[in-house]
Amino acid sequence: MAITFQSFKTTLANMVASAQGACPSLLDLNIGSPGRAMLEAVAGLGLWFQFIALQILSRTRLATSIGSDVDSFVQDFGLTREAGTAATGTVTLTSFTPSSQSATIAVGATVKTASNLVYDVVADSTNPAWSAADSAYVRPAGTASITVPVQCETAGATGNVAAGAICLLGTAIAGIDTVTNTAALTNGSDGETDAALRTRFVAYINSRSKATIGAIENAVTDVSADLIYQVVENVDTSGATLPGNVVVFVDDGSGDVSDSVIDEVYTAVDAVRPAAVSIMVVRPTVVRPPVTMTVSVDSTGNLATIEATISTNIATYLNGLAIGAAASYSRLIQIAYASSTSVTNVTGVTLAGGTVDLPAITGTAYRAGTVSFG
Repeated sequence: MAITFQSFKTTLANMVASAQGACPSLLDLNIGSPGRAMLEAVAGLGLWFQFIALQILSRTRLATSIGSDVDSFVQDFGLTREAGTAATGTVTLTSFTPSSQSATIAVGATVKTASNLVYDVVADSTNPAWSAADSAYVRPAGTASITVPVQCETAGATGNVAAGAICLLGTAIAGIDTVTNTAALTNGSDGETDAALRTRFVAYINSRSKATIGAIENAVTDVSADLIYQVVENVDTSGATLPGNVVVFVDDGSGDVSDSVIDEVYTAVDAVRPAAVSIMVVRPTVVRPPVTMTVSVDSTGNLATIEATISTNIATYLNGLAIGAAASYSRLIQIAYASSTSVTNVTGVTLAGGTVDLPAITGTAYRAGTVSFG
């Protein structure tokens, strides 16, 4: 049912007409009269009551709720908003005098960009520079630089910075003079928006108590909205026929999703799978095709800056491809031209050494590799 709201002027006019109509004698309701003042006060309260009614109505429906009201609505059904994720990547720490001393880089040491985005060094026991005895990274004397993983302190896409953006040491480290990131940082994403949460809520409700592919896909999305996945039925991880088995290939855009995420996805999928059906949750086969091209710019463009932007945009494109999707050769040319209005020509473009699309292969994810410029 449509609700009709009244303005202050309309409300007051209706009140004046009603009061005068109910009284057999003429009332003094002119502007400035006591009677008029009382009616204006009541009309003002009426506007406030209208506002309260509108607020109540908007909060009783998910479609018109915003912010925390959206959260409280979906939480009643066991659904929560996906938080933003922090950007990750690697930085290279260098010493000008490597032979004079070694350096120890502790977990939690910080580096930052010129705009004061701070990144923390995180532990990675598989890194060649990691020392289990010190629980830190060690640059041996005589070694000029080491590369360590970092994670942005601020969750969100703002942490996805271009190569070379990290250039300052946030923590003084003896034996380290400079820092830089040779590749763009990726995987940072903003928290789920109200619109995205409303859309996911519909899929969430529609997949309840249904042992379907949609239910499995929604279970993966519930772990993180940033996950990229492919669900394949009646095969094993090699592609061989295996009736009654479901393989879920999962990636976060990096090509190396963590074991903890794999475990979380398995638990979520296991909760919605049909009885007697086996499930496998695995990483996809990752292919990092090298890209080469020669870019020409006019006098208004800085070639090095434009090449860095092109590298970042190509990495974003490849890292965002769905598992099992093809990689487009012509898209690389389009990305190069779209990176700057100063680009005048793009030649010698190759993708994995060729000039054709890379085919779609089930369980295979194309991710960012090297981008070289002639």
